[in-house]
Amino acid sequence: MFKKLRNRLILINFGISTVVILITFTAIYITSTRSADMRPPMMEVSVDSEASKLFDAWIRSEREEAARNLLLSLIVSGIGIELAVVFISYYLAEEAIKPVREAYESQKVFIANASHEIKTPLAAISANLEAADIKNNHWIDNVAMETEKLTALNSELLTLARTDLINTVTSEEVNVKELVEKQLKSFEPRMNDIKFRKELNVSDKAKVNASDFSQLLGILMDNAIKYSDKKITLTLEDHVLKVTNDGATISKDALPHVFDRFYQSDKNSEGVGLGLSIAKSLADRNHWNLSVKSNSNTTFTLNF
Repeated sequence: MFKKLRNRLILINFGISTVVILITFTAIYITSTRSADMRPPMMEVSVDSEASKLFDAWIRSEREEAARNLLLSLIVSGIGIELAVVFISYYLAEEAIKPVREAYESQKVFIANASHEIKTPLAAISANLEAADIKNNHWIDNVAMETEKLTALNSELLTLARTDLINTVTSEEVNVKELVEKQLKSFEPRMNDIKFRKELNVSDKAKVNASDFSQLLGILMDNAIKYSDKKITLTLEDHVLKVTNDGATISKDALPHVFDRFYQSDKNSEGVGLGLSIAKSLADRNHWNLSVKSNSNTTFTLNF
């Protein structure tokens, strides 16, 4: 994230400096060449016409040579200035985003620690509610329901924090087809009213982090079930996983933000908008590419 921000700052500075240099150096070149052409003629001397032609040709040659030298000097100077701008911009960009990076890292640690501390009392509340065994009391049922929601949210925050803090992952050769089949079994009870089709056209093993892959697939399937109308399609080919649902089309304005944290295109939907951002974080730390397209259907594509 910060690398993209730094590169964007450098690109902006480079673009501005390029425009300024082009305008300035063009003005210098045009002004210099025009002033040379507009110099008053030298005093006429008593020479024959042939010598006069040779003298005029020499003058033109000298002016053209001077113009070429000026143009070459401006080009070399411009390149030198642009290189200096890039190096200076890199340094300034790093210094500019340093406080933001430090604050962001502190925020990640805080979220991880806070989520871990909240996890214990939530577990205690859930355990006490089960131990109380109070039936047909809507107040107790409301407490249990809200506790489940808070537990799910805390789990997502903790997962997101851990994903941000752990940048290195270990991969091993696994049977991706079996991994997908195993993960899909947990979603079968939720797909009674959904027409689900899967195409698993892969037999070879792939080197992936099995835990991250399963979690990412689970997020994509959960998202598809939430927003699909009647159909979900999952296809798996060589290093490409696609999950498609026939739900409402994501608008062009919302599409670039679907992986943003806490972003929800539908404000009335369940959750707080962390699932897809966790999926994106998992994909990024494994150097996978996760993308989305939404036309008549919405398709999430994972290249791993």
